[in-house]
Amino acid sequence: MCGLCLCLCFKQKPEEVFLKPRMGVGPTATTPKNLVLYIHGLSAPSRAVWMAAKAANIPVTIRYLDLFKGEHKTPEFAKINPDTTVPTLQDGDFSLWESRPIMTYLVSRYGKNSRLYPKDLQQRAVCDRLLHYDLGSVYKTISEYMYPQLFQAKPPDTDREAAMRKVFDYMNRQLQGQKYMCGDDMTIVDISMATNLALIELRNYKLDQWPLLTTWYQRMKSLPYWAECNQGLYEWKSPMMGE
Repeated sequence: MCGLCLCLCFKQKPEEVFLKPRMGVGPTATTPKNLVLYIHGLSAPSRAVWMAAKAANIPVTIRYLDLFKGEHKTPEFAKINPDTTVPTLQDGDFSLWESRPIMTYLVSRYGKNSRLYPKDLQQRAVCDRLLHYDLGSVYKTISEYMYPQLFQAKPPDTDREAAMRKVFDYMNRQLQGQKYMCGDDMTIVDISMATNLALIELRNYKLDQWPLLTTWYQRMKSLPYWAECNQGLYEWKSPMMGE
């Protein structure tokens, strides 16, 4: 995602958080060393990559960049990512940005036994299709509806809401007969879509009209690492909701 204004950071800035893999998941073909992930706490793409690393048991060091202080605009960070955006992954002398390529890279290289991004080419093609849909429809419509309200204090736009609701219709249909977006196994598609969907909580937007989507979202929120990886979102939620 771009370095747009995304206010309110972690209350306690996690300069470096080391994510240790759980034991017993089997060996990977390559053992990661010194993986560094640069994020902003409210950024949905940042939260998605952090969750994917947790889900795949891939150890990464989290480095938080305060966008409002311009920490992503420093010459040092520009050497890592000339576009100066978050999330950004640094793997030795290799750098990668944009959340979906980062997630596919991490799981493909370091999570070989993970079902998060299947090896089977047909199953992977389904994931890729829905990742493109996520970027072009889920993220697009939710952010276009939510951001003007959050950052410009504008009233809800009915046309943008209608576009978002069509996406919710699609997501609800996609879940018919299965637990997750690509079948009965969670993939990075679910992670990316769920972190995007979480933005609607900032305006207490209800999903009652989409029962399958509601059940799926609650399933995603029950993941043991959801609260940690989405901390920045919920720290923003409290002042927005007047709590």
